[in-house]
Amino acid sequence: MRGLVGRRGTTGSGVRTWPQVLRRRAVWFLAGLGLVMVVSAVVGADATERLSAGGYQYRDAETQRAVDVLASDFRVPADANLILTVHHRITVRSGPAALAGKALVARARAHPAVTLTADPWTAPSSPLFSEDGRTALVLVQISGPERAAAAAARYLADDVTRTEGLDVGAGGQALIQDELIHSSRDALLRAELLALPLAFLALVMAFRSLAAALLPVAVGAVAVTVGLALLRLLTLVVPVGTFALNLTTALGFGLAVDYSLFLLTRYRGERAAGHDRNHALDVTVRTAGRTVVYSALAIGAALLALLVFPVYALSSLAYVALSVVTLAPVSAVIVVVCTISVLGQRGDRLLLSRRRPSRTRRDGWGRLAASATNRPWRWSVPLVVVLCALAAPFAHATFTVSDERMMRGSSPVRVATEQARSRFDLRQVDPVWLLLSSGVEGGRASAYAGAVARTQGVAQATVVAGPGPSRRTAVRVETIDAPGSEAASDTLARLRDLTPPGPVTAVGGTADRANTLIALSERLPLGLALMAASTFVLLFLFTGSVLLPVKALILAGLGLTASMGVLVTVFQDGDAAFLLGDVTAPGYLDPSVVIVIICVCFGLATDYEMFLLSRVREHYLLTRDIRIAAVESTRQTAGTISWSAIILITVLLALAASPLSVLKMVGIGCALSIVVDAFVIRPILVPAALALFGSANWWAPPWMCRLHERISAHDGQASTPVPHTRPDHSVNATDTSAERLPAPVAEHL
Repeated sequence: MRGLVGRRGTTGSGVRTWPQVLRRRAVWFLAGLGLVMVVSAVVGADATERLSAGGYQYRDAETQRAVDVLASDFRVPADANLILTVHHRITVRSGPAALAGKALVARARAHPAVTLTADPWTAPSSPLFSEDGRTALVLVQISGPERAAAAAARYLADDVTRTEGLDVGAGGQALIQDELIHSSRDALLRAELLALPLAFLALVMAFRSLAAALLPVAVGAVAVTVGLALLRLLTLVVPVGTFALNLTTALGFGLAVDYSLFLLTRYRGERAAGHDRNHALDVTVRTAGRTVVYSALAIGAALLALLVFPVYALSSLAYVALSVVTLAPVSAVIVVVCTISVLGQRGDRLLLSRRRPSRTRRDGWGRLAASATNRPWRWSVPLVVVLCALAAPFAHATFTVSDERMMRGSSPVRVATEQARSRFDLRQVDPVWLLLSSGVEGGRASAYAGAVARTQGVAQATVVAGPGPSRRTAVRVETIDAPGSEAASDTLARLRDLTPPGPVTAVGGTADRANTLIALSERLPLGLALMAASTFVLLFLFTGSVLLPVKALILAGLGLTASMGVLVTVFQDGDAAFLLGDVTAPGYLDPSVVIVIICVCFGLATDYEMFLLSRVREHYLLTRDIRIAAVESTRQTAGTISWSAIILITVLLALAASPLSVLKMVGIGCALSIVVDAFVIRPILVPAALALFGSANWWAPPWMCRLHERISAHDGQASTPVPHTRPDHSVNATDTSAERLPAPVAEHL
């Protein structure tokens, strides 16, 4: 805990510090930032048109080659991403309805993006007629990039659903992706029209100053505009998922406002303590600015874990989020410091509140923290029990890749897909295909098919020889359970345990879902370990303690698990339908969404932890009393953290208004996690834990202490040297008034 500042404003060599550079070149920095915004607005203007709709399913190169072979050699649309239900009140097997159906298929085949179709009129013995003969199922396989495939599917759906004399419905994965594109745009529009004004209102209430509230909004505008430009540039290199747009807006704006709030709050506090403008800015950058940088590093480290997952929707999300997290602290420090410097005395009149903060409101947080520090077990045990009870449903969570159930019940895409499920035996329509390598003899293939047929969960297995040039053989497998179900995935796992006559590749809807879940679950431990390890290292560098990072990881994990349990209750069990509006509970959690929530909210929890610990460390260095440090730090930061949380929740709840449950899941999940962290963990459990461990909070092995002294940044968090005296134990932690605290502490309140 060394490295306290000696001389203010310059380094020992007389070199100007960053606060000085920003103050002296404020106009140039603001002008440069304005130019960057203009260029970014031009570059990012069409960012929304360049995003991909999919990327949430894992498919390796070998599986894609197998899909192509089945399409070219076997004429099997194993990757049919558009399904059409063709209904007539009498029959579609013959007569005018059959002729109209054939014409409909011909129109679909004529589209340049369509590579393959399957219909019952070409193969009357196929399972594509319903039992009553009044409905036919047409499978269409559309090739190309996912966004182009979604657009082609929408064009075809709009065309064929107007077929005269037939009732045609359109569904399938391509249309689900098209719906996701439009819902993401709508969510962004809601954020702009509803969430941002509400966030601005919250800032006005927090600062009690219109001008002070405008400054964080300006920082947020910079972060979002530049973030969209970076997103657009990223699409030139890798596919970027649609959800990256929503995360860029929500995370970029939220963090920029968050960091601006922290910086402005510290500056106003320094000015209220009687310091001049330049000194207040220097202290703000050295203290709150340092915290903001470490916070951004912590959030970036948490989001870095997304890169280990082999689906591009998550990896591209990591690239975009990392760029936004980098932008937020830089833009916040530049805009806040330079604007205050340029405005001068006039800026102080605009930015500094003429009214002192409500003593009752400030002491409310202080009394709560004092009670938690004086009775840590009485507060901690009940709250931990409640959080564990909320987390309990997560133990029976069901994970699967999102399908039509994520859409509202009245959606035409969902209606058509559910009609296909109810009127047709999808076990025959979407079987599992086991494609064998070339050169496998017929006898060996038949023996393998026999072993497949005897496997538990298999209804039928048939050997199919490809007529194409590859001369490959496939085994068509119908499972007893519905395609894509957990039981069907278990059957596929048993099939993979068999000894095939050569390399074999599983293809089909069940295989795609199983492959995705396996790929994500295999990488999840690595992602969690990377996130925990990087957070531990950053918190150690920030505090010099080993215990504080461990405590932070445990509390963040507890809050996240409680939020996950509530998500299971709402989205899987359907026990809180009022939160979903007109969207029905899908009955599952999407693993990709859960991973995103964990990474984002874990980073935000670390953000709040660092902001609180920065003040705890300051007060502990001055008083050597952990209870006083915990109470005073909570009293000074809880209000800022709560307003920051309210602003982030407001932005994220724009996603919760989406008609897609997958976006609702992100919005509600992140909002719940932030509520638990900002209003339960930070003001109550953290002070209680600090009181329980006392001075041991700052413990680290001697070698780690030496390491911290060598590699940690020169923080300069206290402008007054630590008094080398024993703490005044006559000061009660419940009395948090400046008059009762030691002089060094009172100076900083």
